[in-house]
Amino acid sequence: MSEDELAAFGVHTEERADHVRLVVTGELDFYREPELRSAVEALLAQGPPQRLVLDVGGLQFLDSAGLRGLLVCRDRSRSAGVPFCLAVTPGPVTRLLDLAGVRSWFTYE
Repeated sequence: MSEDELAAFGVHTEERADHVRLVVTGELDFYREPELRSAVEALLAQGPPQRLVLDVGGLQFLDSAGLRGLLVCRDRSRSAGVPFCLAVTPGPVTRLLDLAGVRSWFTYE
């Protein structure tokens, strides 16, 4: 995988009054999924927020490993007692959620 392909992924945190929003952009695949999990785990370890919103509207690509990462993040957040939801726009993420039959497994903002 080239440097340009690896650079196409990003996660940044936006702190809000009632929640923390993790904004994910680029491509979430096998190579980048561990970075997403690490970001969520670090956030939860700092002292859980009131609510965690994972904003995946900026993803241009999501594969099965990325989907697994979304599910793991949801589960880890819930285990920490933190409500979790996705912020998503129609596109690659919603297509994969529909194809996998897991759209109803998430709460949405």
